[in-house]
This record gives sequence, structure tokens and C-alpha cells, in this order.
Amino acid sequence: MTRRGDRVPRPADPDKWDLYAADNNAGRGWDGLCRSHPAAARAAFDAIQRDPHHHSQRQHPLKGSLGTRVIGGRPLPQWQYEATGGGRIWYCIDDERRRVWITYAGAAHPKATE
Repeated sequence: MTRRGDRVPRPADPDKWDLYAADNNAGRGWDGLCRSHPAAARAAFDAIQRDPHHHSQRQHPLKGSLGTRVIGGRPLPQWQYEATGGGRIWYCIDDERRRVWITYAGAAHPKATE
């Protein structure tokens, strides 16, 4: 319930996807990206929410062992959105539930790619 002084949440849009943090680290990373690069984080959020399957130079599926991740006991395809020159967002697409699970977000390249 929204109370006096609370930030009013944006109503759900049936044409857009819901985004969730897959774990606490992803949530903290997202918060940090929003603080350090708010415009880039907003642009990434809007693009992923609109169409998480969109292929572009910034948005594409990860390959190899990084291309799939298990979320809630189910293997899901994992994608990357290049938010800034070094900042990345990794996310899994749950087509069945129309959800996107952010698995990594940060202003630097993920260590898994080094």
C-alpha cells in the first residue's frame, strides 16, 4: 500500500517485461550502477523492459558457459546489455513468466569475462 510520503510506483504495463534482481549481489550492483550512471541505467532498464530479446551492439545473448544460467531451478538464456563503456548488465529471460532476472550489474566488466 502506498502511504503518504512514499514514492508512488509506476503502474504495471502489460506490454513491458518485469525486471527483478536474481540475488542480493545483482541488486547491490544495480543500485550502484544507478548511482554512478543514472542516465545509462535508465536507458538500459527501458530497453530491456521493452524487449529483452532485441539484438544490437549493446544488447546480445552471452555465449558458451555464460549463455545459460539456472534461476529457480530452470535453465534460462543469459544476455548482456552494455550500459556504459565498461558497465554491464547480465540478465536472464523467463519467457514463461514474462520476467527478466538481473544476474549482474556494475560499472565495470564482470570478472567472469576476464
